[in-house]
Amino acid sequence: MYDLLDLLEDITRPAYTGPAPLGFTSRYFTPEQLLEARTELARIRSEWSKDHPTFGTWILGITTGWCATAPGHRLCLLQTDLRCRCSFPYLAAQWEMIGPCSCVGDLLYQANCPDCSWHHISSNESEAVIAWHDHAWPGWRDLPTLPAKLRGQAGTRTMKPALAAWLETHYPPEFRIDGAPILTDRPGRCVPGYSPYGGYDIATPQTTQ
Repeated sequence: MYDLLDLLEDITRPAYTGPAPLGFTSRYFTPEQLLEARTELARIRSEWSKDHPTFGTWILGITTGWCATAPGHRLCLLQTDLRCRCSFPYLAAQWEMIGPCSCVGDLLYQANCPDCSWHHISSNESEAVIAWHDHAWPGWRDLPTLPAKLRGQAGTRTMKPALAAWLETHYPPEFRIDGAPILTDRPGRCVPGYSPYGGYDIATPQTTQ
């Protein structure tokens, strides 16, 4: 009965006419087009997609999504998961029964600029974010690094007087506007929204790799 209902749904459901493919793609599509394809694929039930109904499709990043702007540019950070079942832990005997891994990939991240149809795909989230800054904020790599004592251990979004004075002295006017990033003296990932201007707080080691 359930199989018949599934078949009836397939027959009566309107054909998908969106431009983005129903699966993984590295070609450029707008974030809205990619999310439309993901929504459609989630409605399609088949034997291969019961466990991963949206396998390979792009979704807004869990902690980011649209989170940064620059003059004439926006960053939409998307991600997709190309891992298969073997990404989960198994006992040795179970692993032998499953056989060789058939994963087609790993987690991927896409920096997407819908204002100019630009995108960059990377296996590292911060690398994708940095590629967008190269695209949207030329010259950011030459910014001075904010001293750790001004940033604070956990970072701050508050423009304190000492921080404002340091930025006014060391950052040019074009990098003291809404959405602008800051470079900070620390290891780790690029953190969205932790620039006092609302942009990214970029760890210095990321800029010198």
